[in-house]
Amino acid sequence: MIKHISQLIFLSTFLLSFSFGQQKNHLHRAISAMEIGLFDESLEQLNKALKIDPTNAQIYKLKALLYEALNDNENAIISWKKCIKHSRDKNTTTEANIHLDYLNEF
Repeated sequence: MIKHISQLIFLSTFLLSFSFGQQKNHLHRAISAMEIGLFDESLEQLNKALKIDPTNAQIYKLKALLYEALNDNENAIISWKKCIKHSRDKNTTTEANIHLDYLNEF
């Protein structure tokens, strides 16, 4: 029984670290794609990262910034609101609110 539980803990830890690794890869790809102007690819990678962790405020922040760069205010606003919803960081929430105030002027 203990051996079985140990195996489950090991497997869970492995899968969890694999998921974080995959998410990190998607984020690196998204940022790299953004830097060279491949915005559709960047958005695709961010969406893949969100499938792994749909509560990651930083991913929504990157999506919001990307949408702002593309002058897609509607999707930027949606992403900033999701960023706020999932953020536990006061600075991130403050930044998101500043962007929302600016975007809502249009």
